[in-house]
Amino acid sequence: MMKKLAFILLSLIIASCATESDREAVIRELAKKDAIEKLELPEGTKFNNENIEVTETDVEDGTIGVNYLVKITIKSQDRDSNEIIKVHTFKYNKADGDGTSPNHYELISHE
Repeated sequence: MMKKLAFILLSLIIASCATESDREAVIRELAKKDAIEKLELPEGTKFNNENIEVTETDVEDGTIGVNYLVKITIKSQDRDSNEIIKVHTFKYNKADGDGTSPNHYELISHE
């Protein structure tokens, strides 16, 4: 009985972790698309996932829900070949659904 209970508990933990990583992957891809569009970057701009930080936060107005804060570090060069590093922040609200589609999120702000 204990082995069966432990197996069920472990299965639930693994399933919930997979769902969270799926949501994070969707948010990362959505942030990449929004960065290209909002920051007017060239089409085909490549991003490194190490330069994208996703943080889950509570909704600020006290209602039940989740916001995601995505920080994207973009490295570029000026005319003199000096490296320029800028960090852009995108804030998303999980609107509807289970979070496995970009349509389940709404861009609240970007800086």
